[in-house]
Amino acid sequence: MTLPGLKNRGALRTEAVARTDSQRRVTASISVADGAGTRGQRLSEAQAEALAGTRSVPRPPRIGVLYPSGWGNLGDEAILQATFHGLRQRWPETQLRAFTLHPARTAANHAVAAEPLTGVNCPLFCAPREEEPLPVRAARSIARRTRRVPFMGEVTRRASDWTADIVFEVKALARAWRWLRSADLLLASGGGQLDDVWGGAWGQPYALARWAWLAKRAGVPFAFLSVGYGGASSWLSRRLLRYAVEEATYCSVRDSGSRALTAQLGVKRDIPIVPDLAFALTSGSPRPRRRPGYDVGISPMTYLRPGSWPSEDRVEYQRLIGLWADLVTATVRDSNRVQLFVSAPEDMVAVNDVWDRLDDATRADCSINQATSPDALLEFYRGLDVAISSRLHGVLLAMVAARPVLALSHERKVRTVMDDAGMSAFCADLTTASAEGTMAMLRDLIGHFDSCEQRLRDYVAEARASVLQQQELLPQLLKQIQ
Repeated sequence: MTLPGLKNRGALRTEAVARTDSQRRVTASISVADGAGTRGQRLSEAQAEALAGTRSVPRPPRIGVLYPSGWGNLGDEAILQATFHGLRQRWPETQLRAFTLHPARTAANHAVAAEPLTGVNCPLFCAPREEEPLPVRAARSIARRTRRVPFMGEVTRRASDWTADIVFEVKALARAWRWLRSADLLLASGGGQLDDVWGGAWGQPYALARWAWLAKRAGVPFAFLSVGYGGASSWLSRRLLRYAVEEATYCSVRDSGSRALTAQLGVKRDIPIVPDLAFALTSGSPRPRRRPGYDVGISPMTYLRPGSWPSEDRVEYQRLIGLWADLVTATVRDSNRVQLFVSAPEDMVAVNDVWDRLDDATRADCSINQATSPDALLEFYRGLDVAISSRLHGVLLAMVAARPVLALSHERKVRTVMDDAGMSAFCADLTTASAEGTMAMLRDLIGHFDSCEQRLRDYVAEARASVLQQQELLPQLLKQIQ
């Protein structure tokens, strides 16, 4: 099979890399000869090449993975887990390197080498930094000393931030270039990567464009795999995203909406649709059902909470907490058991806010679960009958576990996956949903439990097959430089 829209930009690079590899083998062979023979004796270049040809062995590919997360969101972790597992299955000795917003956590969670995605830190899009070098410390010192001086304090604060961004980005660019010079493939793998909601133009759009630019100059194929389009509010964001997509050797998106929105950037290339990479994960069979009543998982989220979301609305956030609390109370009154859970660690704030609104009688039939890995979340789903969630992967991983799910959608991507799964009747808009309407939907879902469960099994099997088929096509990217 051939990758749809695959750009053949590697022919010249193939020749250059082959020539470089040949020269390296010649040099290595001459060095061996020097040690074995008389001082100053040299093999001819032809003899050295022949010797190198008999001793060379194919090396494992060196593959980098770009992902704008690392702070513990289980949907992001699920995508990375599926990505690394697929690459290791195909190339067991592959040398992987991740570039994320929290390299230390990524390295610990996935046993890979990891570095910062970018050296530029933006609000809600930032990575922990190493010790600040002298120029940054000096700029910070000036900012602290002038912080109370009108106007100047703001200027020096911003100048210190810009100094830090420039210094750390120069270092990050140097590390990225050194790695790319020996790399074989660079992947922007899954997730809502085509997006400026978190961090603005100098967040993810800049990160993708700078990696695409570096990869092009290093002759390394760069590919997008099953990415989503979130939003691009500025001209600069749209231009940077368009450049990154146009320069990629291959690009697939996870849904039809993402394809249409990417095309609106001005991208002219063919963009296939391949479902979310997390569909490649598998789950054990559901546990035996407990009766009477149902085990219902409910997952509040920090949508619109000040300090937790790009758009903030304290009053609306409190109203949504009230909605979630009313759902928990009504579900318990229907003689069911409720387990509050999260698919992103920051949502524990919302869970605690909901818990504070419950009376003692309701709390008696409730519990709280905080899974810390995709596998733990899938294991948790096995013990549920039904899940209610708003985050995309809270919904999607429930599908992977074959658990009927009700979605309170806050973004297009959540509605889209419910539509694609044939579950649109059980999806409502979070901002307009009522407790009464949602409870009616939940009772209807429970009434169609078996048919919904089978529908999800069929949908997930089809989605997983598409994801695995895309993995089978990846060697075509590597062949351009081998």
